[in-house]
Amino acid sequence: MKLDALLSKARATGALAAATTLAVGAALLGPACGGTPDGSFQRRTVSNGGEEVDPTEAFTAEDLRAYMRQLAPYLVSRELEPEELAAIDEKKFDAIAPMLEAWTKEAAFPRAARRLISQKLSVSGSRDGIDFDLPGNLAEHVAREDLPLSTILTADYCVDANGAKRECDTGAPFTAGVLGTRAFMVSRASRFNLTRASTMLRAFACQKYPMSEDVEPRIERSRLIPMFQVDRQADESGAPPDEFGNGTACYACHSQFGWHTQLFVRFDASGLYREDATGLQDPNGELGRSVDGLFASHLQDPAEAKTDKSQMLGRAVRDLGEAAKVLAESPMFVPCQVGNLLEYALRLPPTVEVAKEVVEEIASSAKKGDPPKVTFGSLTVATFSHPRVVAAVVSATNVAEASSAADQSQSEGEP
Repeated sequence: MKLDALLSKARATGALAAATTLAVGAALLGPACGGTPDGSFQRRTVSNGGEEVDPTEAFTAEDLRAYMRQLAPYLVSRELEPEELAAIDEKKFDAIAPMLEAWTKEAAFPRAARRLISQKLSVSGSRDGIDFDLPGNLAEHVAREDLPLSTILTADYCVDANGAKRECDTGAPFTAGVLGTRAFMVSRASRFNLTRASTMLRAFACQKYPMSEDVEPRIERSRLIPMFQVDRQADESGAPPDEFGNGTACYACHSQFGWHTQLFVRFDASGLYREDATGLQDPNGELGRSVDGLFASHLQDPAEAKTDKSQMLGRAVRDLGEAAKVLAESPMFVPCQVGNLLEYALRLPPTVEVAKEVVEEIASSAKKGDPPKVTFGSLTVATFSHPRVVAAVVSATNVAEASSAADQSQSEGEP
């Protein structure tokens, strides 16, 4: 069966899929199944009225068949094999992790990494001589070669359609993994480079502005252009203090935005690196645009406005390449990729925030090897064999199916 047909089948009907998605999100946000005091749910026995029980025994073979059937099209582009169904019938929950581990060795598995990053960054295909497949190529390469997952941000090369290493295409004197591609730059070009910066932080740290100052200390107010120094409401006359955004409290967000947008100030709208960028507002152009297809800086000092130097998560960086490495090394990176995996394979909306203890447990258990590293494969196994993830999907599917059946019965006039 073709992949498109498999994915369509996996999504089921619109109403059932929507109900399942909402229920999964609610379950992953809610208290852990299994009754552990700290809310965690690893594979272990727990005390229940003095009796030692294994909470995973509650999963039936039918539940687990349905669970793995939902994952298979997204992870290995196929349906379950008869021997896999037999293994679930025999071993139930104990069949899940070995089956996922076997999937990571299949030829189709690295393409799941491609689809995930392509969907997350909204990049694929080609247009105007720009290869929008470069981010997906790199993600697939990282998964196939079982490289550290952080390589998607730290690779000093790009990858062509044949899987061979090649130079990246922005012309920058540094590399930044998928961020250092024209595909990313063009698909996220916007005034003041706001969309490039916000996508970078959302996709790889799961952060949005404003952030805690413990995560990113703010730029001193005096260094910003006047409109971003504002942190007050409209004055007594009712006139807003500026004409951009919501016109209020600009400093709260843009004092952090400014660090990250500065990393892109030398990349024009076509994604090319420009040594001649000034970062200064075009006096005759739209607000947030510099001259000749470039975008304006948040900083008012001309010497600062044109430089690649900035800050990422409290650390001074020389350019986007160094910033990407800081991002990849941060304690937020791997837990954020857990969320991205769940979003991709379970079709969760990006607004769903998975319980912190769940993603931290998964991130910790995904570290494999000596020295320990997290790969796309190890993270996939750790994520989808976590009992709380399994429980969330199983319970959500059961609830959604029961609701769908009740609606169907009511529509047919049954009591």
